[in-house]
Amino acid sequence: MAAHLTLPRTAAWVWHGEPRSIFGLEAVFVRCASGTSGTAGSGFSYADNFHAWLQARGPAVVPWSWLGPPHSADGEASADALATIAPGQQVYVVEVGPETPPAQVGAFAARMRLREPIAAIGFSSWPTRAEAEQAAVPWDACVEAFDFGLPQVCTPAQRKLLVREDSPVVADMAGKPIHVVVFPDADPGWLESARVGVDEHAGASAFSVEQSSFATWRRQLGALGEGRPELPPPPPVPAAPEPAPVVRAPAPVANETLTPVHFDEPGELALLANRILAVVQARLDRGGKLTDDELVTEVEDVLRDNAG
Repeated sequence: MAAHLTLPRTAAWVWHGEPRSIFGLEAVFVRCASGTSGTAGSGFSYADNFHAWLQARGPAVVPWSWLGPPHSADGEASADALATIAPGQQVYVVEVGPETPPAQVGAFAARMRLREPIAAIGFSSWPTRAEAEQAAVPWDACVEAFDFGLPQVCTPAQRKLLVREDSPVVADMAGKPIHVVVFPDADPGWLESARVGVDEHAGASAFSVEQSSFATWRRQLGALGEGRPELPPPPPVPAAPEPAPVVRAPAPVANETLTPVHFDEPGELALLANRILAVVQARLDRGGKLTDDELVTEVEDVLRDNAG
């Protein structure tokens, strides 16, 4: 086990998204391999993308890989691939797939400790033993082999398990440190799970920078990690008293709604476009108009943040 375990309090996960601003978060977990390969079946290079993130964000980048089906379950070879692509890191994370033999989980962890003896090595999977075993993930072997766990608390039902006083998410980790993983798009109450991770455990991170919601939850998770109160919604504008009688134009039935833009491939352009659409839609939902000066300022802030 690593002599001193230090994990980021807040982070985002990356599958194949390009480097971008993570302002407000301490770290980003970037995929760099699948089993023994640094390249996806589609030809996309996880290894190259990891190195691009590492060049852009330096020590804030934490490498993660996948062990087991549908990729290789060769523990030693998968550890060698991870350590070769991302040598000398302080923290490594691996997601353990279904039907991975318990012995290969142990072999992976042992090989990583041989290659990176002072690093902390964690695993990510279902949040409880029951769910993991139902999916054929060797839970007990993972808890025994790794230094910490990153339980994926993605749904409202899983969140209820986490926040229980007798939480099986905590109990099933057998005293190992926990960094809670959430999925804002799948659970409207995800902040409750993240708050438990930040306040009571080793931190919280969220799936993923590729989501169009990243710009929103990045700020919320960052504020939580820094102990800042979440920004309340803007107060409603009090209605001015109406002199009578006044002839008014017919009120619109509903606010304007923007049509989402579809991109065949994720990336910086898609992220930026969806962030701008989200800002504009929020302004319209609050009764604003496309010609508002405040809207122009908000869009400029998005562009400035993206350039950073």
